[in-house]
Amino acid sequence: MVRKPRTALLWLIAGLLTSATCAARDVRKTTVTVFTPRVPVERSRSGECWTDSIAVTRRGAYRCMVGNEIYDPCFTNLNLADAVICGANPANASTGFIVNLTKPLPKPPAHQSVHPRPWLVKLADGTICEIQTGTIAFVAGIEVPYGCSDSKKCDAKGCPYMTGLTAKFKRDKVWTADKVAFSSSASGLKLLNHKPIAVSEIWE
Repeated sequence: MVRKPRTALLWLIAGLLTSATCAARDVRKTTVTVFTPRVPVERSRSGECWTDSIAVTRRGAYRCMVGNEIYDPCFTNLNLADAVICGANPANASTGFIVNLTKPLPKPPAHQSVHPRPWLVKLADGTICEIQTGTIAFVAGIEVPYGCSDSKKCDAKGCPYMTGLTAKFKRDKVWTADKVAFSSSASGLKLLNHKPIAVSEIWE
């Protein structure tokens, strides 16, 4: 049987929707991990940490400068003295590198959040989203502090398709996040879609 182009397109869309629904159903429990990187074997560098991490809101995470580059988060490790681990990312299996500190670490804040904000988020559709430590997007009055990996590349005309998460997570056996799709052009940001989605994994 030969399907007409329009019919084939409808079948494709239906298939994608079915796949997304199945992925959400497969998440029976959201895994929450307090991330502590292993000591990497890569060559160490020198640098300093001047404040707590913006990305990870708990003890032992810092915002650091190595050369002219900022790394956030960088983590302490019980097996290291006067050093932190920067560039480690459990979502992409990056081990990072050791930074030998040229100055003492800043004092930790007196109060810590009971529920630390998620740093990395893996959604039911396989997308990885990460908290942004720079400029935060506001789309149709919605704050989008997380950027997601299924955003498309930008061109000279702007960014036709970008995705992110709001900070409003529903914490349950299976967490739910608000996923926002939007475009960016010279005229500003335009909301394309806004929907809840199941979360399979969280790193704090």
